[in-house]
Amino acid sequence: MTGLTKLKQKYRKTPMNLFFIELLTVLLFLSIGGAIVLNMFVMADRKAIRSARYEQALTDVQSFSEIYALTGDINASADRVFGPGCMTEGADGGLTIVLDDGSKPLITPEGRETYGRITIRFFETAEETACGRYSEVGILVFETGNSAEMIIDQKCSAYIPSFAAENGGGTDA
Repeated sequence: MTGLTKLKQKYRKTPMNLFFIELLTVLLFLSIGGAIVLNMFVMADRKAIRSARYEQALTDVQSFSEIYALTGDINASADRVFGPGCMTEGADGGLTIVLDDGSKPLITPEGRETYGRITIRFFETAEETACGRYSEVGILVFETGNSAEMIIDQKCSAYIPSFAAENGGGTDA
């Protein structure tokens, strides 16, 4: 009987150990591959959210530029695009709007610091001429956060003739 048990143990050990080693190797490669694919999906989702945020900021800046070109008034243009009371004046004379993840303007300083994702800065220069008023706005859009990366650098201008300025701007009132 001792020879029979030795024979059973000899044949049982070798194939089972090899099977478990192969199974562990396959599971290791599958788990590494799954982790890489999951990481790629997470990165793609983050980039899609960031891209949508940038696209919305670009749309807002274009809307502001179009309204400013007609009116020549920076505050009225910002109020129409972003809502009234959302701009703050900086120490350098520029105006700032801070947007959250949903491209909604943040009004309180605490909200700007906590939830701000996009910062839009406006710098206006104006010149009175004999025929009217020429004004230009420089628009800088930054990603708020550690990097403060500039996304958009745009200029737009408005020329309001003196007869239109007397009537309240470029609209036919």
